[in-house]
Amino acid sequence: MELELVPNKKYRLTRHMYLFPEQEVSPEVNDYLKIGAVVTYLKSGELAEDNQARMPWVYVRSENQKKADMGKGQEGWCFSHHLRAVEDEEAPV
Repeated sequence: MELELVPNKKYRLTRHMYLFPEQEVSPEVNDYLKIGAVVTYLKSGELAEDNQARMPWVYVRSENQKKADMGKGQEGWCFSHHLRAVEDEEAPV
């Protein structure tokens, strides 16, 4: 099942991930986020392959910057395939 990405919606990471400044895996990173971290989806980018899965790069903003000493901000590119929707906790029962 493919994840529907909605701008400004919150998603939870299903693995540890780096946020990159560009749509490529490189030694330069904006932030490092641990599994379970919450990010806000901002936009999609190019298609990429990771472990034989095709998915778009996504640009996200992290809710908590884990490594303040990196100093490059809390936004960056990561793989959409490692995001899961966070349920709206204020939804009526």
